[in-house]
Amino acid sequence: MNRYIRVVESMRGINLLGIVFILIFANVWHVSAVTNHALIILEPVSYAKVTVLVDNNPFKEGMSTAWGISMYVETSSDELLFDAGPDPKLLTKNAEKLGVSLEDLNAVFISHGHGDHVGGLEALVGKKLTVYIPTDKALAEYVRSLRFKVIVLNETTVISRGFISTGPMYGPPYEQALGIYVKDLGLIVLTGCSHPGVENIVRYLHNVTGLKIYAVIGGFHLIGANERRLEEVKKVFEELNVTKVYPIHCTGDSARKYFKEELGNRYGDGGVGLELEFTAHNSSMIKG
Repeated sequence: MNRYIRVVESMRGINLLGIVFILIFANVWHVSAVTNHALIILEPVSYAKVTVLVDNNPFKEGMSTAWGISMYVETSSDELLFDAGPDPKLLTKNAEKLGVSLEDLNAVFISHGHGDHVGGLEALVGKKLTVYIPTDKALAEYVRSLRFKVIVLNETTVISRGFISTGPMYGPPYEQALGIYVKDLGLIVLTGCSHPGVENIVRYLHNVTGLKIYAVIGGFHLIGANERRLEEVKKVFEELNVTKVYPIHCTGDSARKYFKEELGNRYGDGGVGLELEFTAHNSSMIKG
């Protein structure tokens, strides 16, 4: 914006129509430059499994719920925890009930620094783990106090085979989302709270990779959203031909009901205990 202001100030003698033309041209040039940027190349994984360890929505009988989110991701090459929920005891308890071993983790990916996403990290103290976080000084200090290796992601980054972070989007709070590229399917997108807008997240990952968005799982931050807002999100899911949508955490009951009615087979129920498997050539498979 400052560049545009300088251009206008240096050309005060030009009439209003001329200034408008300059501004439009500058914006078109900027959009063209972004659109024509080289795509980020990801090496796919042949298999990915996502298990919801913590959520405020019930799904599998016998699981404990709490406001927050945590998902365990297992691929053909890595095992990663996406967010940690609000409480270490809850994370450990639900993981044990679901047969998930936190001992096998390679890394932790934190979407943003809110307590319902990072409180459970204390369950992992003593393990040699790398924790990927977005730009957030207080969050970095907290994670380092737990003696984990911290990697602050300031931009879109491929963090491992098949895994890509959006990098911090908008903010505050600065939030990152995670994409997992499964061969023959496309990107599985995990979101914490989608403060930047879930539609902006999925569109961005599609634009920078050129890959199909196969599934979106996580919090969509739509509690209290009106129908116009929900329709905006739905249209992007349809525009990008997203195969499956699993709205949990902060999506809200009304929004979940809306997507269930409007998206048909694209919609999937979710909550604590949801297990999804994604394999090359095969659709996702839900385990109850």
